[in-house]
Amino acid sequence: MLIGEPPRSRADIHFTLLGFPIRVHPFFWAIIVILGLRGDTDPVEMLIWVGAAFVSILIHELGHALTIRFYGGDCWITLYGMGGLASSNWVHRTTRQQVLISAAGPAAGFALAAILLAAVRLSGHDVRFTGDVLFPFSFARFDSASLNMLLFDMLFINFAWGILNLLPIYPLDGGQIVREILVHQNPDRGIVQSLWLSVFTAGCLVVFGLTRESLFMALMFGFLGYQSYATLQAYTSRGGGRGW
Repeated sequence: MLIGEPPRSRADIHFTLLGFPIRVHPFFWAIIVILGLRGDTDPVEMLIWVGAAFVSILIHELGHALTIRFYGGDCWITLYGMGGLASSNWVHRTTRQQVLISAAGPAAGFALAAILLAAVRLSGHDVRFTGDVLFPFSFARFDSASLNMLLFDMLFINFAWGILNLLPIYPLDGGQIVREILVHQNPDRGIVQSLWLSVFTAGCLVVFGLTRESLFMALMFGFLGYQSYATLQAYTSRGGGRGW
């Protein structure tokens, strides 16, 4: 990861789940609230959004953590301003193991989304699949507006964010997967190749965000692209490799 654990603070929340120590940094709540702000968001909608994001991101990180444990590592989870981070003690792992660890987070989110859709269908409500890239399904609404909102938020976070997280951009899981594969195939230039791919993909997402009138998406991927480019410059200046 290019982004490490944040410093500990007195406002941190600590608990244990499935044997994993979990720390929630106060900036986690702040960023989630900002992401949920809309012009007409009321307190109930915000609470539903924060709860959906907390559960979804935690399940994502548990996917990483359980896979790390499977391969013999000790793991702890931190939820912070950039989302979540599953950290572990150093254990030598193969490329395949590292790839599976990175993929396990999004896979856990996709599994949760599938379970939710199955539950909606079993409740007698129609589920349809659409052509939207980030949210390719719709469901017949329940009588409870709060339940509809919770389902939408959970499905959006676990599917749409999962898709974006698999893009080959540092420090997203997709960026780490591509890095492992490229370094395995080309130890000399794999890092440089993965960083250039991260810069290019992030640039495409900036354009995509602007076309969808999503300033936040454009800014976020612009930042990640700049971060990858700065890392590339620092790496090549140390003689870590040049060119594609």
